[in-house]
Amino acid sequence: MAQRSSKQERALLHETVQYLNLEEMRIFCRTHKLPLNIHVEGSDGRLRSSGDRDRKDVVLKRIEDFANLGKRTGPTVYRNSVVCGDPLGARLNGRVRLHYGQYDKHNPAFIACMQKLTGGDFRSGMIARLVLRDFWTGGTAPTLRQFADEWLRATKAHTKPRPEGAYLADRAKGVDQDNWKAVRIRKARQALQILKRLTSK
Repeated sequence: MAQRSSKQERALLHETVQYLNLEEMRIFCRTHKLPLNIHVEGSDGRLRSSGDRDRKDVVLKRIEDFANLGKRTGPTVYRNSVVCGDPLGARLNGRVRLHYGQYDKHNPAFIACMQKLTGGDFRSGMIARLVLRDFWTGGTAPTLRQFADEWLRATKAHTKPRPEGAYLADRAKGVDQDNWKAVRIRKARQALQILKRLTSK
């Protein structure tokens, strides 16, 4: 597949696209018919859009692939085997499996079990969501023990902000936070200009 952008332009787009906010991403995806939400497989095999937006890094990769290559990639899909609308039971242990639709950070039994499995370290947040989405995308509904072990590993490995978390990434680099909103707007406009130029070719 032929490149629509130069190496320099691809690098600049990759840097600036991280500054797009949700509305800017939504408008671009809607305009170019790129999926924004995770899809789930029903018992009949049909896919439907869930109410959950895909991970920002996944959506940005989708946008970059379309701009640079004209390549359309489908949505992230959770197979029916990892989807369950029934809530977790009141008695939990490390052998219980956690399906999409069951994660509830306000469930005291779930939190207590995760605290026990992680030596009191578990925190609900970005890392927990990323770990679970990786499991579900891979077609696995993990046991709570598997989730706990992978959460501990991911937490230990998370030593710096992810690039798509532009505000935190810039703060870690010592970028002036007082003027960050203006920086975000400028970088996002630059990304949108590049995207417009590439997708109009």
